[in-house]
Amino acid sequence: MTTQSHNNTEVLFQKLGNTWYIFAEIDNETVYSTMPEGMDPYTTSLELYNVIEDHMARVSKIRSKKKGNPEAAA
Repeated sequence: MTTQSHNNTEVLFQKLGNTWYIFAEIDNETVYSTMPEGMDPYTTSLELYNVIEDHMARVSKIRSKKKGNPEAAA
């Protein structure tokens, strides 16, 4: 498990089996996603962290929309 901070956003990486997961808290909600196969946060260049932050923000928005719309969640 490793934690990285970039642009005031903390991101937690956790490896389960061969897959790395990304966890972040956005708008007081914990969201997570998988990293693409073969990617390792220990060897990934820092430029990718901007992409990860954007991705996690999109995941959070999608989850928020599903929570607010009962039909989308069903």
